[in-house]
Amino acid sequence: MKRLTILLALMLVVPALSYAQDNPSYEMVPVEISTVRAQRDNSWFYVHKVQPRQTLYSICRAYDVTQQEVYEANRAALETGLKAGMDLYIPFHGDIEAVNAASQPQPQAETAAEQPQSQPQDDGFTTHRVKWYESLYSIARKYEISPEAIIRANHLTRVDLRTGQILRIPTANYQDAVERQVNGDYADEVDQNEITVVEEIDQPAGDEPVQPYDDIFFNEPFSGKAKIALLLPFNSRSSSPSSNYLDFYSGVLLALERIKSQGIDADLKVIDISEYSNNIGALASDQFLGDRDFVIGPVMSADISKIVDYCNMRGIPLISPMDQQAEKLVADNPSLIQAPVSADDQIAKLIESMDFTSTAKDNVIVIREKGNDSLYFKQIESALVRADIPFKTFSYGILEGRRIDATLSSSYLSNSKTNHIIIASEKESFASDAVRNISLLSSRYDIVGYGSNRLRNFETIELEAYQNVSMHFSLGYYVDYSRPEVRDFVFKYRALFNTEPGAYAFQGYDLTNYFTEALRKYGKRFNRSLGDFDMKLLQSNMHYEKPSPWGGYLNKATKNIVYLDDYSIACE
Repeated sequence: MKRLTILLALMLVVPALSYAQDNPSYEMVPVEISTVRAQRDNSWFYVHKVQPRQTLYSICRAYDVTQQEVYEANRAALETGLKAGMDLYIPFHGDIEAVNAASQPQPQAETAAEQPQSQPQDDGFTTHRVKWYESLYSIARKYEISPEAIIRANHLTRVDLRTGQILRIPTANYQDAVERQVNGDYADEVDQNEITVVEEIDQPAGDEPVQPYDDIFFNEPFSGKAKIALLLPFNSRSSSPSSNYLDFYSGVLLALERIKSQGIDADLKVIDISEYSNNIGALASDQFLGDRDFVIGPVMSADISKIVDYCNMRGIPLISPMDQQAEKLVADNPSLIQAPVSADDQIAKLIESMDFTSTAKDNVIVIREKGNDSLYFKQIESALVRADIPFKTFSYGILEGRRIDATLSSSYLSNSKTNHIIIASEKESFASDAVRNISLLSSRYDIVGYGSNRLRNFETIELEAYQNVSMHFSLGYYVDYSRPEVRDFVFKYRALFNTEPGAYAFQGYDLTNYFTEALRKYGKRFNRSLGDFDMKLLQSNMHYEKPSPWGGYLNKATKNIVYLDDYSIACE
C-alpha cells in the first residue's frame, strides 16, 4: 500500500502525466472557459470551478495548458486530488487587456457563442468550428463522411485538430461527386468546368501534390510530445494492489524522466483496467485512446482482443507487453506489436547458438527423460529438424542416473568432435541429474551444454556444473548488471522507490524507451518501420518481423548467455 501511495503521488510530480479513471458509461463532461480572471504574483489566471466528473486532463485540454502548469499553480489544493466545486487557478497565456476588452458586451456584433457551430456554404461545403473535445474521427462520424474526405478538403498535414479550428466539411452530394470522379464514372454526368473545380479543391495550384496515404490516414512526423496510454490491472482500489504492475509503472516513470532529460515531452494516460474488468471494450474509444501515439497493454490476450480492432481502425500501435499467447493475434492485426519473445523463438535461437558447421566437427545429443514426451522435448526436436541439424536422442530414467556415463561414453560422445548436449527437460529432478552427469564427463570430453531458461531457477543445480560445460541459454529477458546503463537505472530506482527493481520494472522502462524512440524517429506510424529498428535494451532486445504482409510485428530478439569457467556470464 505504501508503494501505491508513492506511485499515485508521482503522477502529480512527473510532468505531463494523467491518470484516467473515467467511467465509460458517462459522456465526457464539456469544460467551459471561465470568464472569471484573477491576478496573483503579477500573473493572470482563469478561475475555473471544477464540475462533477471533470478531469484534470479535460480541463487542461480545454484551456490549452499542461497539467504540470496547473499543478504548480494549485499545489496545496491538489495534494488531496481534484474535487468537484474546487476553484482552480489556470495560467493565462496571452494579452489580458485584449481579452478583457473582447469580453465586454458588443451590441452590434454577434458573439462567438451565438454563432452556429456549422454553417452551410454554396460551394458544396459546410464549415465546422472544432470544439475542444472533438477529434477528426468524431467530426467525420457526425457528418457521416470519411476522415480522409476532411483531410483532402482541408489539406491537413496532421490529424490532431486545434480547438476553434475552422474545417470545410464536404456535403453528402459533393462527397458522392468526388468519389465518383475518383472511380472514373463522373465524366458522363458533369461538364469539364465542374471537374476543374473539383481538381482545384483537391490539389491547390502551386502546392506539392497531396501524397496518397495507406491504411486509414497518412503518417505524421513526431510532434515533440509522446502521448502514451498505459493499460494495466493495478487493482488500485483493493487492499492488495498488484506489486508487479506497479513495478512496471515505476519503470515507465523512470523512462519518462530520461525522455524528458533529452528534451522530449510526454503525456501519459494511466488506466487501471481492473476497474473495467466487465467491460474492457469500453476503453476502445476516442475518449480513452483516440489521441494516443501508442498504447502499452492490456496484459492478457483476451483483453487485447477487445481493443485491437479499434487500434487497427485508428492506426494506433498497440503493444502487448507480457502475454506470449497474444502472438496468435498478430498475423491478422496490423496495429499489434508483440514484445515478449515466444518460447519457439527462444528455442530456435538456442539451436542457432550452437553454430553447427558439419557432422565432421559437431556431435549433437538430446537428453530426455524416459517415458516423458514433454512439450519442451518436442519443441527442441522440431527446431533441430527445421535447422536441418542431425542429432541423437538419449533417454534414461531418473533412477538410472548414476550409471549412464558408461552408455554415453560408449555410444553417444565423441573424442574428436564438440559434443553439443541439449537437456530437453524442464523437470527439476531430471534436469539436475542430467546436468550433473554431463558436468562429470566434461573432464574427458569437449562438451557444451544447452537448456531451458527455467533451469537457471533450479536451486539443486550447482553453478560449477554450468561452468564446466559452458552452459548456454537463450532468454527473452536478462539483465547484465555490469553494464553502466543498468547500474544507473538501479541507482535511480533505489533512490526513488527505496527498493530493488524487478523484472517488471525493467520491462516497463525498456518498452517505454524503445517505442518513444521509434515514435521520435519514424513518426506516428512508426510501426511500419519496426523491421528496420533494432535496439539492445536493459533487460530485453528488440528485432521485429511481420508474420504476414497484413499483420503486425513479432519480437524475435533474444539474449543468449553462456556460463564461463571464470565464474562470469557472457551475454551475446
